[in-house]
Amino acid sequence: MKNTTRYAITVICEDRVGLVGRFTGAITRLGGNIEVLDQNVRLGYFVITLMATFETGVTAQNVRVGLEKVEDAGTPAISVLPRRDASIPPAGHGAPFVLAITGIDVPGNFSTVTTCLAKHEINVESLICRTDAQGPLKEDRFTIIGELTVPPDVDVKAVRLELTALLADMAVKVTLMHSDIFDATSRVPMPKCHKETPS
Repeated sequence: MKNTTRYAITVICEDRVGLVGRFTGAITRLGGNIEVLDQNVRLGYFVITLMATFETGVTAQNVRVGLEKVEDAGTPAISVLPRRDASIPPAGHGAPFVLAITGIDVPGNFSTVTTCLAKHEINVESLICRTDAQGPLKEDRFTIIGELTVPPDVDVKAVRLELTALLADMAVKVTLMHSDIFDATSRVPMPKCHKETPS
């Protein structure tokens, strides 16, 4: 689209039925074209993040006011930030992998995992983290599922073993596999965030 402005938009509020339709409807009424959208509910809170383009005359304040008018959304926290017109090149280069970790939850698990990945120049494309009480002792447990871009010179087995060692006290199970293998062994394939880069 010519003469357009792209905004990165995030809305957080208490969850209600129909919020996705009402917020995306507000974007449409402002003349916006939604390019990408992620939405979920976390601990009772509705969270939506999207990128949308608008005619250049539509300001960030116009978008914010339009979203604030959405009915039955309480008092939402709204962020509207201008972004580049062109797509930004990917930060990571390599092969797509899927990471899955489960274990006993203690403070610092998520930081330990992501710090290890960063040390090996592995880029996190998406990450889902959950904690809940399970098992016969009802201990708190954590689950991490992530899509990663792994550089071609990284020893994947060594990374998996390192993560297992770092989290050894938490009775963890670490799985790190190429997304093609994950797709072949799972009922629901992971969405492709990028194409594999030739080594």
